This record gives sequence, C-alpha cells and structure tokens, in this order.
Amino acid sequence: MQEENGLQIRVLIVDDDKPIAELLREILSTNDRRVDVCNDGVVAIENIQKTVYDLIIVDLVMPRVGGLDVLKYAKTANPDVIVIILTGYASLETAITAIKEGAYDYIRKPCKLEEIKILVDHAIEKIRLYRENKELLKKLQDAYQKLMIVKKEKDHDEKIANVNFFSSSMPSLHYLYDKTLPTDNSVSELSALSTLKKDGLLTDSEFKEFKEHLLKMIRSKE
Repeated sequence: MQEENGLQIRVLIVDDDKPIAELLREILSTNDRRVDVCNDGVVAIENIQKTVYDLIIVDLVMPRVGGLDVLKYAKTANPDVIVIILTGYASLETAITAIKEGAYDYIRKPCKLEEIKILVDHAIEKIRLYRENKELLKKLQDAYQKLMIVKKEKDHDEKIANVNFFSSSMPSLHYLYDKTLPTDNSVSELSALSTLKKDGLLTDSEFKEFKEHLLKMIRSKE
C-alpha cells in the first residue's frame, strides 16, 4: 500500500448511487483532503488494498459486496481508519452491528448535507489529533533512545574514571600491578593498604585481594 501523502487526509466514498457519491465528493473536498469515489463494494476493497485511507464513507446496502463487508475489510487493512455508514434502511439492529464491527458512526438516508459535513469534520479532527499524538509519541521514543545512549556513554566514562582512580591517584596500588617498579619497600606498601582500608577507600574484599597479591610478590622475591 502507498504511504500517507504528508498531512493530506485521504477519503473514500463508496455508494452505488452515483449522483449521491459525486455530491458527497463535491461538498467534502477541500485543499487538504483527497476524496476518491467508487460505486461498488468490490472496487472499494481493491482501492483499500492499494491506498491507505483515513476516512471511508460507505453505503450499507450495495450489490455484490455490502457496506458491512467493506467496513470489516477496511478495519483489517488499517485498524485506525474511521468508517461512517450510510443507510436508507437504518434500524437499531444495523446501527449496533456497524458499531460492533468498528464503525465510527452511521447516518440514515435521506440525510441533510450539513449533518454529513459536521460529522465528517469531527471525524477528521479526530484523525488529525491521532496523527499529532502519534508524532509526539515518536518524538518521545526518539528522545528516550538518545537519553539511553547518553546514559550508557556516561556509565562507560564513569567506569573508566574509577579504573583511573586506582591507577593514577594511588601509585601505591598501581605498584602492585607494575613489576618494573622497585619492590624493596613492602612494609610501606602494606601500611598504605591498611590506611586506605581504614579511610574507607578500600572494601574488605579489595583490601584482602591487594594484600594477597602484594604478599605473593614479596614471597616471589625471597
């Protein structure tokens, strides 16, 4: 199916009464709406297969394929489409059936043109609001993704900073992992470890690990 054409509202009118269909196209067409017309339910389904419609106005009773079948197919193809049913055989039963199948509303023929215009204007207002909300949600999702990337980079930088904290700011600990440095002052190094633990800069497990490493180095020199 084709992509939505910018901000334009795509409307499909389906009615086997050609004069009524053309009259509806005339009164509903505006610069920001593209209105297509067909006079058969089968052709309507073919159009829906090729084009993403925002609003469909369909007659309930037509030869071959009726309005409820067009409604069902349209909602399957695009759950967000708004469908208005036109019927000259309106009853509570047909209205309930149409609403259950996902119709936005229904109008009984003969109807006032102003009534149709008002209903369509309300439907299009709902379509525009949905688009705005969808765009806002996309922007929020994009912002969240960017925030997560920044957070990961920040966490990564903090981990590097923590490693550098032990290697550059504490030469006595760096000494434990650098065998090129002199090892004739082991007592001072053990004392330095004890001081760091006492000051809360080393946990018990870290102190134990560094101490064992230092003792291994001392024994290896004996």
